[in-house]
Amino acid sequence: MLSNLKKIILDRPGLDKNIKRIIILESIDSTNLYAKSLKNPLDSTIVIASSQIKGRGRKNREWKSFGHKNVAISIILNYPKDNEHIGLLSILSANSLVQSLKSYNIHGKVKWPNDVLVNSKKISGVLSEAVFKNNKSKSIVIGVGINVNCNKDDFYIDNFQYRLEPTSVFIESGDIISREDLIASFLDFFYFWISEFKSKNYKRIVDFWKSNWDDIGADVSFVHEGEEISGKIIDINQKGELILEVSNQLKIISSGEITV
Repeated sequence: MLSNLKKIILDRPGLDKNIKRIIILESIDSTNLYAKSLKNPLDSTIVIASSQIKGRGRKNREWKSFGHKNVAISIILNYPKDNEHIGLLSILSANSLVQSLKSYNIHGKVKWPNDVLVNSKKISGVLSEAVFKNNKSKSIVIGVGINVNCNKDDFYIDNFQYRLEPTSVFIESGDIISREDLIASFLDFFYFWISEFKSKNYKRIVDFWKSNWDDIGADVSFVHEGEEISGKIIDINQKGELILEVSNQLKIISSGEITV
């Protein structure tokens, strides 16, 4: 159990002012589902589970969790008035993950739109979901999963098939680390980038993300709205959208999944 987590978080300068409520659960099916079920949650409510048994990623894929070896966090934010740049919330979450991992001498790379990789293996993912009430956007839930102290045997105990080969902090560093410290570190960086977002410093968010992105110029296949598109990655824009060159024309992709 994450028995000291609340104190560790609130002892960090600034987090006590940014975070309005912390909910720590021993075990839950999904922190995102729990967060979305809350009635009238305060802005900056944090839901953290010591164990998550039915975590989900994009396209409702299963996110594997192993007892008390991973991190599962969901952050509830009021739906931003500037929803034109809402795609940057996943981008800045990835920035925060990269910075947190660097504290452990692990050099993460980002993969559009929501993954963090180490040596081409997936160590973390982000799932952002809007919550609506009476057909109006009410809040957004940003779910983050991090593989922390799991080993290679954990990942393949049931012959699970992964879209991207997984890894963990333990596998990459050889060290068992405190999940509490990693969570607090991530939240520190997350609220720095949220401050940048609220100040409309979009370029700074995107530039940092791009500094940890190796896919510019890569030829990829891409599934967008059920259609497979092949092209070359040119850039991402200030909204966090992918710019793809397809048949000598630029195509803007706001959502989808790179398959190759």
